Amino acid sequence: MACLCSTLLGFGTRAQEMPADYQEVLKSLDRKGDFKAGVFKVNIPRNDLKMTIQGVATPTPFGFGGWLR
Repeated sequence: MACLCSTLLGFGTRAQEMPADYQEVLKSLDRKGDFKAGVFKVNIPRNDLKMTIQGVATPTPFGFGGWLR
């Protein structure tokens, strides 16, 4: 059983290689990104928004940021 579990877990842990073009984008944006299942994602924080919910200031990382996909 232990051998089967370690074999199955090994399949999901293989890292996906990020294409060189995407690495250049990260370098030009000076950001870190994520490349999973063929999708390249870069989070872009929004410093131009000032959000409040019922009078309480809400940080933009609580869902008000942007991203490139």
